[in-house]
Amino acid sequence: MKTILIAPFEGPLAAALGERARAAGWSAALGMARPGAGGTAKSLEAAEAAGAAKASAFAYDPRSCASASALVMSAATALGGLDAAVLVSSAATVKADFPAGKPADIAQLVDERCAGPLYLARELARRFEEKGSGRILLFAQESPRDAEAGPAAALAYGAFEGLGKGLFAASGGKGWAAYGLRDSSGAPDRAARLALELLEESRPSRAGRWMRFSGKSGLFG
Repeated sequence: MKTILIAPFEGPLAAALGERARAAGWSAALGMARPGAGGTAKSLEAAEAAGAAKASAFAYDPRSCASASALVMSAATALGGLDAAVLVSSAATVKADFPAGKPADIAQLVDERCAGPLYLARELARRFEEKGSGRILLFAQESPRDAEAGPAAALAYGAFEGLGKGLFAASGGKGWAAYGLRDSSGAPDRAARLALELLEESRPSRAGRWMRFSGKSGLFG
């Protein structure tokens, strides 16, 4: 059985992917951001409502490197190994009172939205490097115009995009592969279907780059 980690499990993209993965026969582990660290107290209920009740759910603090390591280890142990992982970004929805916001709030946002995905990517890359195989997909909502997003959202989105570029380079010529997918379609279920198609490629022919899914004529636009 194919195994997958989805983290953080929040927002419509993650919910659609969890449902699609379950329907396709994947065994899933869901990384739930702890309350006060980007998540909500109802995160597990949200997973169940999304059709992922049979998945293994683990709480973690995205701001902590140690917590990210524990999440990956727990997911791999529970599933008997990891074949793939999806890091989800909802940076377009990031809200911050800029420039009047408190420095502590801004620091928390940076730790969660910028450093958080990096911590997970590091643990996953190390595991897949040792295993000699694996797929990492960075799955993001399309960013609005910077002027509309505001500095905080623009920073988070840019950090996630840069992480993808770094993973693409790091995975070159290796046994594992990295993908990047931006969804601008407004149809999470269709975007999730494409995400799984990428992870199930017999050969990673579309790996190593950011792709954009518009939902229009064909897969990309």
